[in-house]
Amino acid sequence: MLKRALLILLVCASLCLCLSCDDGSLIFMNELSEAIHGGGGSGIKTITVKANSVGKSYRPGVPFPDPELTYTYNPDPLPNGVSFTGELERDPGELAGTYVIRQGTLELTGTNVSKYTLRFIGNVFYISD
Repeated sequence: MLKRALLILLVCASLCLCLSCDDGSLIFMNELSEAIHGGGGSGIKTITVKANSVGKSYRPGVPFPDPELTYTYNPDPLPNGVSFTGELERDPGELAGTYVIRQGTLELTGTNVSKYTLRFIGNVFYISD
């Protein structure tokens, strides 16, 4: 009984600690959950994509093109038979401020795609003046 209580305490402490960490903890929480629950028995694994924060300058009357919206993913490299298709998008707007980077049309593709699910973590596109 004491071992079980200790395990529950450690798991709860780990989850609380993860919730206060940066976005890298989301991957850790998923791995922790899979370790505890054995992946839920479904065999479906998660590929996590995180948008990179990017931006540009705002000058009235001088349009600047948007930089490419890029991302990182885990696991890297991707499993055999899995790749990405599509692209990220951001909320519309050209005035100074922040805009949300969204998943857009980005999705998993390939021969083994049925074994994986995509988790997307957005970020911020900024326009500075």
